[in-house]
Amino acid sequence: MYEAMTDKLIDVLADLPQAVAQPHRQGEVRELADALDTVANTVASRSTDTGSTEAQAGRVVVDGFRAAAQLCRSAM
Repeated sequence: MYEAMTDKLIDVLADLPQAVAQPHRQGEVRELADALDTVANTVASRSTDTGSTEAQAGRVVVDGFRAAAQLCRSAM
């Protein structure tokens, strides 16, 4: 599930304020947002078949990844 987050994308996330300020790096920020959505969708698909406590924790994780993806998109 986390294979969508490559070292390159983790570096973009760590450098997000500078990345969004540089027009030539906005493609990297879009790619990061898409990867965060991919992780969120994977977690969401696995959270439906688990017990209620695990499913609730999974939904919290999903919300966090989706919020991070939206933050990336909003920052551009």
